[in-house]
Amino acid sequence: ERFAWSLASGLLLQAAALLVLLAVGIHPSGAKLLLLEALAAGLALLAYRPGRGTPTASPAAPRLGGPTWLSAALLAVAAAAWLVFSLESLGDGMWATDFLAFWGYKGKIVYLTSELPRRLFQDPALYFAHREYPLLVPLSLASLAAFVGRWHDEALALLYPTCALATLCALSGFLERRVSRLAGASAAALAALCAFLYKAGNAGTAEIPFALSLVLAASAALDWLARDEGDDRAAKADAWRLALASLFCATLKQEGSLFVLLLAVVVALRARGPRDARDPAARRRARVRMTGLVALAAPAVAHWLLLFALRGNQTRRDFDFTLFEPDRWREIPALFALVAGRFVRIGWAEALVPIVAIVVFFLVTRRGVGEPLLPVFPAQILFYAVAFTVSSFDPLYAIDGAFRRITMSLFPAFTLVMCSREIR
Repeated sequence: ERFAWSLASGLLLQAAALLVLLAVGIHPSGAKLLLLEALAAGLALLAYRPGRGTPTASPAAPRLGGPTWLSAALLAVAAAAWLVFSLESLGDGMWATDFLAFWGYKGKIVYLTSELPRRLFQDPALYFAHREYPLLVPLSLASLAAFVGRWHDEALALLYPTCALATLCALSGFLERRVSRLAGASAAALAALCAFLYKAGNAGTAEIPFALSLVLAASAALDWLARDEGDDRAAKADAWRLALASLFCATLKQEGSLFVLLLAVVVALRARGPRDARDPAARRRARVRMTGLVALAAPAVAHWLLLFALRGNQTRRDFDFTLFEPDRWREIPALFALVAGRFVRIGWAEALVPIVAIVVFFLVTRRGVGEPLLPVFPAQILFYAVAFTVSSFDPLYAIDGAFRRITMSLFPAFTLVMCSREIR
C-alpha cells in the first residue's frame, strides 16, 4: 500500500515540480526536478510525526482466510500476468491512438518547448488533442523525458507496468490489512488477469494510471468510513489520504472527478447521525463528517478551477447539450434506450461468463467491508450511458470506441469491493 500511495504522491509532486520550472522559464532537467522534489521531501520530513500515516482499522496480524499455499499461488498468478503485460508494453513501445493524438502529443510538446503553450488550448486545429482533458499524464511523460534526457517511447513506457504493479500492491495490501491475506491475493490475481485493461495497447493512455487512482480512492474512502470516531490523529491521516486520492483521480481523467463526487455522496449518506446542536459529541461528529466531504470534493473542484484559469472555457463538440433543452427532451428516451441496448449486447456477447460468475459470487457471499461502495460502480456506468446518449456523433460509434476501455478502468477497484465479501 505504501508503494502505491508513494507512487501517486510522487507523480503529483513531479508534475508540480515541472510546472514550477515551466512557470519561471527554466528548462527542466532531471537534476532540477530532483532538487525541487528533495526540497519537498525535506519539508515533509520536518512536518512528519510518528503514527500520523498509520492506516486505520488494521488488525494486529493479517488473517490468512484460507490455505497459505492458495494465497501464494494466486499471488504467483498475479505476478506472472503482470510480467507478461510488462514485457508486451516494453517490447512493443507506445502506439495507441490516444497516446499519439493527445496524451503523448501534449507531453512531447511540453518536453520539446519547455513550456505549456496556450495554443494547446486555443488553436482550433488542435481540437483533436482534446484540450479539455486533465494534464497529469502529459506532464508525467514530459517530466520523465526530462530525466531520460530525450523523448524515448520505450523508456517512458516503464510508467505503465509500474502503475499496474502499484495497483496490485494496493489491492493486496488493503484487503490483507482489512479482510484477509487470501482476499488480497484473490483481488490481485483477478485484476492482473483483466486483459482488456492490462494490454500493450493501453500503454501511453490514461487508463492504467486511472485504475490505480480509483483503487486508492476506494480504499481511502473505506478507511474513512471505518475510522475510530475518537481518534483525531487517525481521522486527519485518513482525510489527507482522501484528499490525495481525490486530486490524483481528478488530474488523470475527467471521469475521475465524477467517481470522487460519487464517493463523497456515499460518505455523506453513511456518516449521517443525530444532530443535536447542544451535544458537543454530536457537533464534533458533524465536524468530522464535513472534513471527509471537503477532503474528497475540494481537491477535485480546485483542480478544475485551476484548469479553467489556465486554459479558459473549453467547449466540447463531442456532446450535444441542447438535448437537455425542454423542446428536445422527447428525443432522450429513444437515444438512451439505444445506448442501453448496446450495453446489454456488448455484455451478452463479450462478458457473459464474467458477469454470471460475479452474480453467483455475490449470491454465495455476504456483506464485507467494501459493501458501502458497491452502488458507486453502477452509478458511474449510468453516467457513462448518459454521456453516450448526448453524444454529438452516433452514440453506437462512441460506445464501440470507448465503452470497453473506460469500464475496464473500474474493474480493479470493483475487485476491491468484491473480494472484501465473506463466504457464507
